[in-house]
Amino acid sequence: MIFAATAVEHVLDTLSWHLFESVHLEIPLPGIRGVFHGDGFGITKYTLLMLLAGGLILWIYLPLAKKIQTGEAPTGKFWNLFESILTFIRDEVAKPYIGKDADRYVPYLWTVFLFVLFCNLLGMVPFLGSPTASFSMTLVLATGTYLLITAGTISRFGFKAYAFSFAPHMEMPLAMKIPMILMLWPIEFVGLLIKCFVLSVRLFANMFAGHMVLATILLFIPAVRNTNPTLEWSVTLASVLGVTALSLLELFVAFLQAYLFTFLTALFLGGVLEHAEHAVHGHDDHGHGHEESPDAGAEDVHGHGTAAH
Repeated sequence: MIFAATAVEHVLDTLSWHLFESVHLEIPLPGIRGVFHGDGFGITKYTLLMLLAGGLILWIYLPLAKKIQTGEAPTGKFWNLFESILTFIRDEVAKPYIGKDADRYVPYLWTVFLFVLFCNLLGMVPFLGSPTASFSMTLVLATGTYLLITAGTISRFGFKAYAFSFAPHMEMPLAMKIPMILMLWPIEFVGLLIKCFVLSVRLFANMFAGHMVLATILLFIPAVRNTNPTLEWSVTLASVLGVTALSLLELFVAFLQAYLFTFLTALFLGGVLEHAEHAVHGHDDHGHGHEESPDAGAEDVHGHGTAAH
C-alpha cells in the first residue's frame, strides 16, 4: 500500500480492501456508501481484521485449553510459549495489582491482552492493518475496562461500597468532612472515566502514529518515481531500509502497548476494589464491629479488632 495518496489514507479504516493502488486493485466490502455525507457504514477492513485476530486466538488457545483440561502438560516450544504469556499476565500483572481477587478477573485480562496484541501485530503484515489504529476500536476496549471495573466492584462489594470508593478517607471533624467529600467525590468519579478515556487515546495514538511514520517514509518512493534513476533508486533503498529498521521498533511497540493496556486495566481495577473494600470494612467498624464474635468485642472498642485491621 505504498501508493496511497496520503499517509492518512494508508492508516484509516475503509469499506474497500486496497491492495495495489498503483493499478487500482481493491476489493469492495459489503456496506452502504456515501450516506450522511460520509464514507458510509458496513463491514470494514478493520472489522474483518478484528475477526481474524479473534480467530487466530481461538485457533491457538482452544487446543491448549483442551490439553490443560485433560491434565496433559503442554509440550514443545509453541505450546509453552503461549502458555507462558498467560502465566506472565496472571503472576506479574493481575496478582500484584489486583490482589487476592485476581483470579476472578484474569480471563478478561488474558482476553484483552491477546486481542490487542494480535490486532497490533496484524499491522506488521503487508496488505493488512492494525485495528487498534482506529480510535473507535480503542474506545470500545476502554469502555469494556470501565464496565469491568464498575460491574466487578459492584458484584463483589455492592453498589454502596462502589459509591463510597470514590470518597477519600479523611480524619477530620464531620462538619468539615462532609463538604470535602461532596467536592472530591465528583472529581474522583470523573477521574476514573478520564483514566479509561486516556487508556483508549494512548493505544490509538501510539499505533496510529507508528503506522503514519512508516507510511510517510514509503511515500517517498512514488514521489520520486519517473525522475532521475539514481535519485529514484537511492530514495527507494533508503526508504526500505528505514522502514525495515522502524518496523523492528514497531514490533516492540506492539507488545509494549498490549502490555500497558492490560497493566493499566489491572491497576485501575485494583485501586477501585481496594477502596471499595476499605469502605466496607470502615462501615463494619462503625456499625457491626461488635457483632463478629464475643471475644473480639473488647478489642474492637479500642480499634484493634479484626475489622479494624
